[in-house]
Amino acid sequence: KTALVWKSGSWKSTLVKLIAWYISPDKWKILVDWQNIGDVNVYDYFSHIGFLTQDPSVFDWTIYDNLVYALKEKPTDAQLKKVIKASKCDFIYDFAEWLQTEIWEKWVRLSWWQKQRLAIAKIMLKNPDIILLDEPTSALDSFNEEEISLALNNLFKWKTVIIVAHRLQT
Repeated sequence: KTALVWKSGSWKSTLVKLIAWYISPDKWKILVDWQNIGDVNVYDYFSHIGFLTQDPSVFDWTIYDNLVYALKEKPTDAQLKKVIKASKCDFIYDFAEWLQTEIWEKWVRLSWWQKQRLAIAKIMLKNPDIILLDEPTSALDSFNEEEISLALNNLFKWKTVIIVAHRLQT
Protein backbone atom coordinates (compact mmCIF):
# COMPACT_ATOMS: atom_id res chain seq x y z
CA LYS A 1 0.00 0.00 0.00
CA THR A 2 1.40 3.33 -1.09
CA ALA A 3 0.01 6.82 -0.68
CA LEU A 4 1.27 9.74 -2.72
CA VAL A 5 0.31 12.94 -0.93
CA TRP A 6 1.36 16.21 -2.44
CA LYS A 7 -0.05 19.52 -3.52
CA SER A 8 -2.47 19.84 -6.42
CA GLY A 9 -0.88 19.99 -9.86
CA SER A 10 2.12 17.83 -9.00
CA TRP A 11 1.45 15.03 -11.56
CA LYS A 12 0.02 12.52 -9.09
CA SER A 13 -3.08 11.87 -11.22
CA THR A 14 -0.97 11.51 -14.36
CA LEU A 15 1.16 8.87 -12.65
CA VAL A 16 -1.91 6.86 -11.64
CA LYS A 17 -3.38 7.16 -15.14
CA LEU A 18 -0.13 5.77 -16.54
CA ILE A 19 -0.24 2.81 -14.15
CA ALA A 20 -3.93 2.25 -14.95
CA TRP A 21 -3.08 2.37 -18.66
CA TYR A 22 -5.56 5.17 -19.26
CA ILE A 23 -2.75 7.03 -20.97
CA SER A 24 0.47 5.76 -22.53
CA PRO A 25 3.93 7.20 -21.94
CA ASP A 26 5.73 8.95 -24.78
CA LYS A 27 9.03 7.71 -23.42
CA TRP A 28 10.08 5.14 -20.85
CA LYS A 29 8.11 2.06 -19.80
CA ILE A 30 5.59 1.39 -17.07
CA LEU A 31 6.38 -1.81 -15.16
CA VAL A 32 3.79 -3.50 -12.98
CA ASP A 33 4.93 -6.67 -11.22
CA TRP A 34 8.11 -6.33 -13.28
CA GLN A 35 6.17 -6.55 -16.54
CA ASN A 36 5.97 -3.79 -19.11
CA ILE A 37 2.26 -3.07 -19.31
CA GLY A 38 2.71 -2.25 -22.98
CA ASP A 39 3.43 -5.96 -23.54
CA VAL A 40 0.42 -7.23 -21.57
CA ASN A 41 -3.03 -7.95 -22.98
CA VAL A 42 -5.11 -4.90 -22.03
CA TYR A 43 -8.22 -6.95 -21.20
CA ASP A 44 -6.27 -9.25 -18.91
CA TYR A 45 -4.65 -6.25 -17.24
CA PHE A 46 -7.93 -4.39 -16.70
CA SER A 47 -9.50 -7.50 -15.17
CA HIS A 48 -7.05 -7.07 -12.26
CA ILE A 49 -7.34 -3.28 -11.90
CA GLY A 50 -9.82 -1.16 -9.98
CA PHE A 51 -9.40 2.56 -10.73
CA LEU A 52 -11.34 5.34 -9.07
CA THR A 53 -10.76 8.65 -10.82
CA GLN A 54 -11.31 12.11 -9.38
CA ASP A 55 -14.49 12.43 -11.41
CA PRO A 56 -15.98 8.96 -11.82
CA SER A 57 -18.24 8.45 -14.79
CA VAL A 58 -21.53 6.63 -14.99
CA PHE A 59 -23.41 5.34 -18.00
CA ASP A 60 -26.95 6.25 -19.02
CA TRP A 61 -28.16 2.93 -17.63
CA THR A 62 -29.71 1.77 -14.40
CA ILE A 63 -27.80 1.97 -11.14
CA TYR A 64 -27.62 -1.84 -11.15
CA ASP A 65 -26.19 -1.93 -14.69
CA ASN A 66 -23.56 0.63 -13.68
CA LEU A 67 -22.55 -1.46 -10.68
CA VAL A 68 -22.23 -4.79 -12.50
CA TYR A 69 -20.85 -3.53 -15.81
CA ALA A 70 -17.76 -5.54 -16.77
CA LEU A 71 -17.97 -7.94 -13.83
CA LYS A 72 -17.27 -11.55 -14.70
CA GLU A 73 -20.11 -12.79 -12.51
CA LYS A 74 -23.28 -11.09 -11.36
CA PRO A 75 -23.29 -10.47 -7.60
CA THR A 76 -25.86 -12.02 -5.31
CA ASP A 77 -28.47 -9.87 -3.59
CA ALA A 78 -26.58 -10.36 -0.31
CA GLN A 79 -23.33 -9.15 -1.89
CA LEU A 80 -25.08 -6.11 -3.34
CA LYS A 81 -26.66 -5.19 -0.02
CA LYS A 82 -23.35 -5.57 1.81
CA VAL A 83 -21.49 -3.39 -0.72
CA ILE A 84 -24.25 -0.76 -0.82
CA LYS A 85 -24.01 -0.44 2.94
CA ALA A 86 -20.19 -0.44 3.05
CA SER A 87 -19.88 2.16 0.28
CA LYS A 88 -22.51 4.41 1.87
CA CYS A 89 -24.76 4.07 -1.20
CA ASP A 90 -27.91 3.96 0.94
CA PHE A 91 -29.19 6.90 -1.11
CA ILE A 92 -30.21 4.29 -3.71
CA TYR A 93 -33.15 3.36 -1.49
CA ASP A 94 -34.46 6.94 -1.72
CA PHE A 95 -35.21 6.36 -5.41
CA ALA A 96 -38.57 4.78 -6.20
CA GLU A 97 -37.01 2.02 -8.31
CA TRP A 98 -33.87 1.48 -6.21
CA LEU A 99 -31.27 -0.41 -8.27
CA GLN A 100 -33.45 -0.17 -11.37
CA THR A 101 -33.39 3.64 -11.30
CA GLU A 102 -32.30 5.01 -14.66
CA ILE A 103 -29.33 7.38 -14.61
CA TRP A 104 -29.99 10.03 -17.17
CA GLU A 105 -27.63 11.76 -19.54
CA LYS A 106 -25.18 14.12 -17.86
CA TRP A 107 -25.94 12.58 -14.46
CA VAL A 108 -29.19 14.48 -13.99
CA ARG A 109 -30.18 12.25 -11.11
CA LEU A 110 -26.83 11.77 -9.37
CA SER A 111 -24.64 14.27 -7.59
CA TRP A 112 -20.86 14.11 -7.69
CA TRP A 113 -20.67 12.42 -4.29
CA GLN A 114 -23.29 9.86 -5.38
CA LYS A 115 -21.26 9.01 -8.50
CA GLN A 116 -18.15 8.67 -6.38
CA ARG A 117 -19.86 6.31 -3.94
CA LEU A 118 -21.20 4.19 -6.82
CA ALA A 119 -17.68 3.96 -8.22
CA ILE A 120 -16.39 2.82 -4.83
CA ALA A 121 -19.19 0.23 -4.66
CA LYS A 122 -18.25 -1.02 -8.11
CA ILE A 123 -14.63 -1.49 -7.06
CA MET A 124 -15.81 -3.35 -3.97
CA LEU A 125 -17.91 -5.68 -6.13
CA LYS A 126 -15.08 -6.25 -8.60
CA ASN A 127 -12.59 -6.97 -5.79
CA PRO A 128 -9.50 -6.44 -8.01
CA ASP A 129 -5.89 -7.32 -7.19
CA ILE A 130 -4.61 -3.78 -7.86
CA ILE A 131 -6.54 -0.76 -6.63
CA LEU A 132 -5.73 2.76 -7.81
CA LEU A 133 -7.51 5.62 -6.09
CA ASP A 134 -7.20 9.22 -7.26
CA GLU A 135 -8.64 11.52 -4.57
CA PRO A 136 -11.09 8.79 -3.47
CA THR A 137 -12.94 10.82 -0.87
CA SER A 138 -12.72 14.32 -2.32
CA ALA A 139 -16.51 14.68 -2.61
CA LEU A 140 -17.33 13.42 0.87
CA ASP A 141 -17.79 15.17 4.18
CA SER A 142 -15.46 14.16 7.02
CA PHE A 143 -18.00 11.80 8.65
CA ASN A 144 -18.66 9.82 5.48
CA GLU A 145 -14.99 9.95 4.52
CA GLU A 146 -14.08 8.15 7.73
CA GLU A 147 -16.72 5.44 7.22
CA ILE A 148 -15.81 4.85 3.59
CA SER A 149 -12.12 4.85 4.47
CA LEU A 150 -12.80 2.00 6.91
CA ALA A 151 -14.70 0.07 4.23
CA LEU A 152 -11.90 0.65 1.72
CA ASN A 153 -9.31 -0.53 4.24
CA ASN A 154 -11.20 -3.83 4.52
CA LEU A 155 -11.10 -4.13 0.74
CA PHE A 156 -7.35 -3.40 0.72
CA LYS A 157 -6.37 -6.58 2.56
CA TRP A 158 -3.95 -8.57 0.42
CA LYS A 159 -4.15 -6.02 -2.43
CA THR A 160 -1.71 -3.70 -4.12
CA VAL A 161 -3.07 -0.22 -3.44
CA ILE A 162 -1.91 3.18 -4.67
CA ILE A 163 -3.72 6.25 -3.40
CA VAL A 164 -3.02 9.78 -4.57
CA ALA A 165 -4.34 12.75 -2.67
CA HIS A 166 -3.52 16.31 -1.78
CA ARG A 167 -4.94 16.00 1.74
CA LEU A 168 -2.89 14.05 4.26
CA GLN A 169 -6.13 12.97 6.00
CA THR A 170 -7.10 10.95 2.90
